[in-house]
Amino acid sequence: MEYTYLREIEIKFKNKKVSKKAIDTTVYCPEVIVELFRDLQNETKEKLIAVNLDAKNTIICFEVVAIGSVSTIFARPMEVFRTSILVNASSIVLVHNHPSGEPRPSGDDIAFTKKLKRISDDLGLRFCDHIIIGFNNYYSFADEGLISTETANEDTKL
Repeated sequence: MEYTYLREIEIKFKNKKVSKKAIDTTVYCPEVIVELFRDLQNETKEKLIAVNLDAKNTIICFEVVAIGSVSTIFARPMEVFRTSILVNASSIVLVHNHPSGEPRPSGDDIAFTKKLKRISDDLGLRFCDHIIIGFNNYYSFADEGLISTETANEDTKL
């Protein structure tokens, strides 16, 4: 008999040292996320991070989804939502940095965020915000009204 191997997936969490207050805090505003990921303002390349939240809006985990160049980053929607699905998250917040220090979104940032919002609604995953961190400032798509923070679609019965 001939055998072959299948790949088995295993989720492992790696710990990042943060204050206990950060984990116990409900994510109710962008400032909470900005405080946790403030170090992004010093990065020389763009990083895209997905922060997964439970039903009480407390952080389950985060994943660095992609690392780009000084002015651009490429990520597919499935990469953004991969961990959210695996950990059964209720909602997600995206955060990325602009190494230039200017947090205003580009046209590509806006188009990608709108696309992710549509997909998250289809998945039943609440898309809370997309935050861009600059140098000592940030931009929140939710605060600026570019995305609706309404609850995603309910489960669909077949």
